[in-house]
Amino acid sequence: RSKGDKMNDTYKDIVKKNLAYFSKTLDDFKDEHLAVAQSKLSHLKRFEKMLELGDFQGKSLLDVGCGIGGFYDFLREKGIDCRYAGVDINAKMIAKARERLPEIAGNFFVFDILAEKLNNTFDFVISVGPLNLEFAPGLNMEMTMRLIKEMVDLSKIGAAVSMTSALTKKPAAGTFYYDPAEVLAVTAKFCANVRYDHTYLPHDFTLFCYKRDLYS
Repeated sequence: RSKGDKMNDTYKDIVKKNLAYFSKTLDDFKDEHLAVAQSKLSHLKRFEKMLELGDFQGKSLLDVGCGIGGFYDFLREKGIDCRYAGVDINAKMIAKARERLPEIAGNFFVFDILAEKLNNTFDFVISVGPLNLEFAPGLNMEMTMRLIKEMVDLSKIGAAVSMTSALTKKPAAGTFYYDPAEVLAVTAKFCANVRYDHTYLPHDFTLFCYKRDLYS
C-alpha cells in the first residue's frame, strides 16, 4: 500500500477518536465550555485572544471546529456583528449549534477542511484548540500544520489558532502539547507575517498569521 493510503487510514482513525471523545463530552455536559472539554476560564481567555487577530466587525469569519457555537455567543456578548460561519466534523455538535442558535442555523456546517475542499474564502479564519487530543506520535504536529496552512489559504486578512503548549509545567494525560518555536518555524515557511502569544495562559498559546506580506 502507498504511503498516502496509510496516511488516509490513520487520519480516519484520528477522526474516529475525535468524534467519539467530543460526542461523549456533549452528552455528558450542558455547559458549552465543558461540552468542548475546556475549563470556563481557559475557554474565555482563548476567545478573548482571538479578538486580537483583527477587527471582526462587519467582516466574514470562519470558525473551524466551532463545536456548539460558543464563539458566536461570545461575539454577540461583545457586540461584534460579523458574517459568521462555523464548521465542525462532528454532526452532533453542529445539530446542537443549530438548535441553540436558530437565527443562524444555516451558518453551521458539518465539514472537514483537511479532507474536503471549501470553495470559499473569509476575511478571518479562527480555530480554538482544534487538535489538542493526543494522537499517534508525530501526527498531531503534522495534522495541525496542515490545518493552519489550510486556514491561511482560506483567509483574506488572517487566521488564528490556539493550541496547548509544551512549555506547560502541569501536563495532563491524553493532551498533546505543541512546541511554540517549532510551530512558528514551520508556519513561517508558508506565511511571512506571523507571531504567537504565550502570555494569557501558562499552558496555551495562540498563533496569528496574516496574508499581508511585510516584504512587499
